Amino acid sequence: MPFEKKLVTRTFEGIALQPLYTRADLPAATEWETTPGQAPYVRGFSGYSYKYNLWEFAQEIAVKTPAEFNATVVADLMRGQDSVVVTPDAAARAGLAQGGGGDSDGVAIATLADLTTALAGVDLQAVPVHLRAGADALPLAAFYLELARTRRVAWEKLTGSITADPLAEWAETGRLVTRLDGLHDSLAGWTAWAANHAPQLRTVGVNAAIWGNAGATAVQELAFALASAAEYLRALIERGVSPEVAASRVQFRFAIGPQFFTEIAKFRALRPLWTRVLMAFGAPAESATRVSVQAATGRWNKTRLDPHVNMLRVTTEALSAVLGGCDALHIAPFDDVAGATSEHSRRTARNVHTLLAEEFSFSQVADAAGGSFYVEKLTDELARKAWELFQAFEGRGGFAAALREGYPQQLVAKSALEKGDAVAKRRLGLIGTNLFPNLKEKPLAAQAGTPPAPATRKTKLDVIAPVLPPDAPWPAHFEAALAAAKSGATIAELARLTRPASSSEWVVTPVAPWRASARFELLRTAADDFAKRTGARPRVFLAKMGPSLQHKARADFSAGFFAVGGFEVLAKQSFEQADAAAKAAAASGAAIAVLCSTDDTYPTLVPAFAAALKAAKPGTKVVLAGLPADPAVVTAFRSAGVDEFIHLRANVPDILAKFLQQIGALA
Repeated sequence: MPFEKKLVTRTFEGIALQPLYTRADLPAATEWETTPGQAPYVRGFSGYSYKYNLWEFAQEIAVKTPAEFNATVVADLMRGQDSVVVTPDAAARAGLAQGGGGDSDGVAIATLADLTTALAGVDLQAVPVHLRAGADALPLAAFYLELARTRRVAWEKLTGSITADPLAEWAETGRLVTRLDGLHDSLAGWTAWAANHAPQLRTVGVNAAIWGNAGATAVQELAFALASAAEYLRALIERGVSPEVAASRVQFRFAIGPQFFTEIAKFRALRPLWTRVLMAFGAPAESATRVSVQAATGRWNKTRLDPHVNMLRVTTEALSAVLGGCDALHIAPFDDVAGATSEHSRRTARNVHTLLAEEFSFSQVADAAGGSFYVEKLTDELARKAWELFQAFEGRGGFAAALREGYPQQLVAKSALEKGDAVAKRRLGLIGTNLFPNLKEKPLAAQAGTPPAPATRKTKLDVIAPVLPPDAPWPAHFEAALAAAKSGATIAELARLTRPASSSEWVVTPVAPWRASARFELLRTAADDFAKRTGARPRVFLAKMGPSLQHKARADFSAGFFAVGGFEVLAKQSFEQADAAAKAAAASGAAIAVLCSTDDTYPTLVPAFAAALKAAKPGTKVVLAGLPADPAVVTAFRSAGVDEFIHLRANVPDILAKFLQQIGALA
């Protein structure tokens, strides 16, 4: 077998991973020879890494109502969490919430009272609070700063972020409620105002995690982040914000994928790339050190089947982000994909932070992965590919123009299709889902949160604050928003203070979050429901022919193939004669029988077995373990009675779904 096929691994990023790296593989650039804290910062922005400033334990909370959020976050802050992340629901992020719409993807924040409830008992001066405001930060910023003023907390002492990220909101939801240039105006105004009044708050969000959770590669996630950030820098500089101020306000957010070394390299590659972008905008290299990088364990590889394996997945992902040098980290509880978490699962996730920092001492070493021939080469390759893709976006007129064309959506859809195909054909394994399933373990059931109560007010918007003209200075808009927030205005009403009406031209193809295990979960649910209705799981009979050496490899493959769909596999005996195997298959009650032997014996066994089984039990599906290389043989076997072939290149969920439909287990 050729060396390249056997020992070289090709990633979804188009990188060929070698079996061994030496000094000769180190990139020609001298970045890898720098020390931590030295430009262009591939080895970290600080020479001390986490020794004096640990990453934030920025655990996100999956609840809907402000009261639920408060009860959970206060308890978790008492048990090790050290920052608060508030992700309002989609309606609030878009500025559409008339009364607390309560989408399942975030907490329903419609008024200042909601935010006050959510953050009750949280010391705003001591705990960083991160508010992901969506397309426009003005409404939520008004809520938060008015809350701080009510509590007599000086705005200068607030830490964390209130970030607007209109491009991510546009991509995620497919629409904007107002023109993008108007949102850029607001972002520039908020950034300039915060630089003077709340200097420790970050204002510019770059949420690349939405792409990672949709199936993007590490190269795509990096390039999309750079392209979005460059779009914001350009817009802010055009509106009078200096490159240095803009750079100090940016907060990146990435999803962490399952490829351990690739993810380390991704976070390391971001720093020199970001430095290069800032220098192109006229900012000094050291301004790159003021950026904040948040990381969150990814969702596309998490499963509701055998869910405790998610604990292992998030642990390796968290370690790769720490070794890569993130500033804040969310480690998802193992049951997060069900839509609700438990105190136990949240405690386990928080403890991973503590283990990495305290027991494994990763906080004591600066750039622990640095100097590795493999990591340095991989970092360089990712950076070069990401820069090339970033330049492609610039050549298309920027990220907003590319979004309108659907270009990044197409790239990610293709990547997700490739990953999905690898999972479907089990080249990419999800333990407990498409490999080694445990049918005795109960899958996570989808949880529904408590519906939020609608927000109510007694006054009208024109009584709360005057509607200012769009060309009024941003500080005037913000003062009006503060007054309106204090008087009880909703997010939608605050948005209408300054926003023009929406336009259909701001509609794009949304990027959809995706989990690779979803199709397998559907199959397992169908099989479980079938068992509840009939008293038995769908059954598959393995006709193992000849001695163990003759049938074992294909029998084991077949058992695993059907088990991931929730089938009960009957395979207690082997047979010498095809007639005996067919008789046993018919008597088993199984609707499917798989013939397991070798290519050499199949020409004799297939016609005899298929004919005998179809005669004894018409309607039974005959499956052959293996796929003959000669198409003529495949045709002959189908003519003899074979209904399906299962093999290494077969699409597992497609085939299993067809069988479940045929037996009435799946609609």
